[in-house]
Amino acid sequence: MSVQVLKEIVFVAMGDESFRQKMVFNPDEMLSRYDLTQEELMALRLGSKERLEALGLDAGLATYGAALFSKRR
Repeated sequence: MSVQVLKEIVFVAMGDESFRQKMVFNPDEMLSRYDLTQEELMALRLGSKERLEALGLDAGLATYGAALFSKRR
């Protein structure tokens, strides 16, 4: 598990609309590029603030990541 990889994914999504859209609509393709645990994959696929925080992201970054990747937005 790597908090640094999770941070990288959120930071890339913050600045790259194309990446962000692909993460929302085709997360498996985008996430296959990263070495992530099943827990990390699930947290990102679900856009779950709680899961991202449990994996080590600070509250602000977890909130932003959840908002970016959630299909409910």
